[in-house]
Amino acid sequence: MAPLPRRVAARPDPAMWSETEVMTLAEAAALMWPSGPLTASSLRTAYRAGRLEVVMVARKILVTRKALEAMMEASRHKAAT
Repeated sequence: MAPLPRRVAARPDPAMWSETEVMTLAEAAALMWPSGPLTASSLRTAYRAGRLEVVMVARKILVTRKALEAMMEASRHKAAT
């Protein structure tokens, strides 16, 4: 298991982060899914597939909590009845 990113260690509760505050994919994975199942690699795959909206700054892929929540909602499958 990778070490906890410094900014996530300082603010481990997602509620402590603004919906629009940018974070790296590693920070996002550690913050939103601390024991899995998604990792930075999973989020990178979602971005490449067009399911995750990101911000690119200096060739760094950054994401917001709002974008992560939108990805999760768009990926939700309704139960068949």
